[in-house]
Amino acid sequence: MPTLYTSKTEKSEVEKIVILSVLKPVDDVRTYKKIAKSLVEENRKITLIGFKGSLSSHAEKENIDFVELFDNKNRLGVWRFFAGFKVLLELVKIRPHKIIVSAVELLPFTLFYKFFSNTKLIYDVQENYAFNILYQDNYPKFLKRTLAFLVRGFEKISSSFIDLYLLAEQCYLEEIPFLKNKNYVFLENKFLIENEIKPSLYQQNFEQKKEIKFLLYGSFSKTYGTLEGILFFKKLEKALQKRGFSAHLMLAGYCSDKKYTEKIMETINNEPSISILNNSVLLPISHQILLQELQKTDFVILPYLFNKSTQNCIPTKFYECLAYQKPMLFSKNKRWEDFILPLYAGISIDFENVVAESELKIIVEKIISNYFYQNTIDEKVWKFDGSNLCLSL
Repeated sequence: MPTLYTSKTEKSEVEKIVILSVLKPVDDVRTYKKIAKSLVEENRKITLIGFKGSLSSHAEKENIDFVELFDNKNRLGVWRFFAGFKVLLELVKIRPHKIIVSAVELLPFTLFYKFFSNTKLIYDVQENYAFNILYQDNYPKFLKRTLAFLVRGFEKISSSFIDLYLLAEQCYLEEIPFLKNKNYVFLENKFLIENEIKPSLYQQNFEQKKEIKFLLYGSFSKTYGTLEGILFFKKLEKALQKRGFSAHLMLAGYCSDKKYTEKIMETINNEPSISILNNSVLLPISHQILLQELQKTDFVILPYLFNKSTQNCIPTKFYECLAYQKPMLFSKNKRWEDFILPLYAGISIDFENVVAESELKIIVEKIISNYFYQNTIDEKVWKFDGSNLCLSL
């Protein structure tokens, strides 16, 4: 079999690792900050390939390079169909010893490259891609079953050639059964914090300040229940006013759907108690700025709508809120309730149905009392740890 390089290198040779994506920027939190930075070593060169990110300067001293395939505007356009071929050309130029692929559509190209080399192939399963196709509204109904079947079938066939799996969620072992017999490590989407947080008990006295701040942040869409969250806040605000409290909601996020953006703007029109960060939801906001808003708020609204593709996953926002000890108003979901409620970290709410007046009174009582974070939470619950990845590679 012809080879593009030999893996039997001398110790002095720099080990090359390539991390691939299509729909994520090269400086994505998971691929860059969590995976790439965890793997940085003196005798190792890491290259991230994806669409244009916001970083450009300090990567070189970290032994990390960025290869930008296209900018954010073109990532969903016709250029996406050529991404695999562009990736393949980059692999031939770089000749990596290890490839970490984070997009199912790039698997055929990386497998083709692996066939002609001794490259170690790692598949970063960030999502259950077949479930996303089947249960989300990204594709026409008549195509969903066929596409989901093809994706899952290809993942199963290619599993014989993948050396290691990185699983972002523990539930993937149940949802994708063939993974149980493969070589895998869990690399969960826990919170990677750059400034250490000193653990302390949650202390709030709303009775004294009479003002409560709420935050709805991140991606705004139908799937994430943004409108449901806003409508719930309106009802909650009225209930709090009856108890003598004022409430304010900050919307800090980005909406890529123009029609949904219009609905958001209509819903908050003439609502002085609702603000939008930067007066717009049409422009992406850096993760660092979102975290700054998180630290300023009293409560976080997380109104995810029920979907079979995500019902068993733990959103990264949960870990972020736990780290900063921010109480969550989150959607009813048994898995989430089993995780959050024993930690006294939030209240589960049915955002998809009208909340009864009696239930709203209970929610208000919990909000204004010192009900949350009664015990210090072990940082292992929420903090990202890349040591498993280093040991596995």
